[in-house]
Amino acid sequence: FVGEFSRFGDGDGELTWPSSIALDSHQNVYVSDDLLDRITVFDKDGVYLRKWGISGTGQGELNKPSGIRLDKDDNLYVVNGGNNRVQKFTKDGKFLEQWGREGQGDGEFDLPWGIDIDSQGNVYVADWRNDRVQKFSPNGQFLMKFGSSGSGEGQFNRPTGVAVDRDGVIYVADWLNDRFQVFDKEGNFV
Repeated sequence: FVGEFSRFGDGDGELTWPSSIALDSHQNVYVSDDLLDRITVFDKDGVYLRKWGISGTGQGELNKPSGIRLDKDDNLYVVNGGNNRVQKFTKDGKFLEQWGREGQGDGEFDLPWGIDIDSQGNVYVADWRNDRVQKFSPNGQFLMKFGSSGSGEGQFNRPTGVAVDRDGVIYVADWLNDRFQVFDKEGNFV
C-alpha cells in the first residue's frame, strides 16, 4: 500500500461514485464521477487541482460519465453512459466534439461504459447493453464492431471494460460472464 487521496462527498476534491481513472502526460489523475456528473483532477500526489462538468443532455454536458481516456495530445474522451455518447474535451474541460446516440445501429449505444484508445488514436467503446465493442476514428467515424449477446466465444453479457495493447490486441472485460476475452485487431476471437 502506497497511499490514498480524496474522500466521500460532493465538495472540491471529493468523490461519490468514482467510475474511471486516467493519467495525462504530466501524471495528473482524472477521475469520472458517475453520480456527480463531473471530472475531478488531482496531481500525481493526490492534491486537488480542479473539477469540471455540468449535469444535462446538451452539448458538453454530462449524464453518468463512466469510462475516460486521454489521447496523446491530452484530450479527454468521456463515455457519457446516461446520454449514450462519447464526448471529447480538452484536459481543462473545454468541449470539442461528440458522437453517438441511443440505439442498436452502428455508432449507436445502449449504456456504454469502458473506453480505450489505440496507438493510431482509434477509440474503442464497450457498449454495455448492446453486448459489443465498437471502434471509431479519433473524430468519431464508425469503423467496426464485434460481439453479440451470449456466453460463447466472442459473445458478451454486459462488457464493461476494453483495453488495446500496442500491437492492436483487444482485451474485453465480460462482466456477467465472469471473464475477460481476447481479440485480434480485426475483432476476431483469440
